[in-house]
Amino acid sequence: MAVAELDARTALVLVDLQKGIVGMPTVHAMDGVVKNARALAAAFRRRGLPVVLVNVAGGAPGRAEQTRA
Repeated sequence: MAVAELDARTALVLVDLQKGIVGMPTVHAMDGVVKNARALAAAFRRRGLPVVLVNVAGGAPGRAEQTRA
């Protein structure tokens, strides 16, 4: 479903599109994900709406994929 209009109270939150995340295997091609994120951010900024970039450092304790020192 295409978004035709942005609500004046909407913010865009982009979560962790850093090299480490972008390099992981995903269901959707990451170049398309990044392209869409860039287009959304540009649309929000043109309308003066907030764009929040979230970078994740580390992970939740006890995650199975983490190695123990």
